[in-house]
Amino acid sequence: MKHILFGVSDTKECRKAVSCLVNLFSGVSEFDITLLHVISEVMVYAESGIYDYKHIFSAQDIESDDLLKEFEEEFLKHNIKVNKIIKKGNAGDVLLELANDHDLLVIGESESSLLHRIFNSHQDLFITASPIPVLIAK
Repeated sequence: MKHILFGVSDTKECRKAVSCLVNLFSGVSEFDITLLHVISEVMVYAESGIYDYKHIFSAQDIESDDLLKEFEEEFLKHNIKVNKIIKKGNAGDVLLELANDHDLLVIGESESSLLHRIFNSHQDLFITASPIPVLIAK
């Protein structure tokens, strides 16, 4: 069985990766897909006074869960069941750590903004550092 790790983000490029995976694996019975969304760690400054920081973290968890449900629903339309994982930390580090337990890493192409061009993107890291093949859906 082939194990596919799909790094999910809230971008149109990542959403395009769903149809790419469906087209590649339709008719294949021996595979599973794990949807992974990584929540970046938040730096919170106390200068603004007293605040319920649990609210920030709870909102992030809800947004992440909603995002994974959205992607799961797209796969379920094609009778493909998925596993869902939410982790906290650096997206690159978490994806590369979990890649060791999978056969293919799938990510959406990085946004083509000037900021991403200047400061690179995670996809460059994945291409050079991944211990497994990487599929970048465009």
